[in-house]
Amino acid sequence: MADNLITVREAASFLRISARTVYRLIESGQIGAVRIGKQWRIRTSDLPGLGSTAGSASAPSPVRHENTVNA
Repeated sequence: MADNLITVREAASFLRISARTVYRLIESGQIGAVRIGKQWRIRTSDLPGLGSTAGSASAPSPVRHENTVNA
C-alpha cells in the first residue's frame, strides 16, 4: 500500500508546530521526507501519531532523505 504524501504546511498543522520547525526536523532526520522538485513532501507514516505508527509511544527513528530528479 502506498503512503500518502502531505506538504510541510499540512504536517505543521497536524503536529501543531511551525513550518520552519518541520523543516528543521526534516534536516535533522527526525521526520522522513522526499524532495519533489523544490518542495518537500512527508509520508503520513513518518509522522508520529499518523499512519501505521499511530499509538506508538516511541520517538520516530531517523530516516534518510530521498532526492528526486525532475525528468
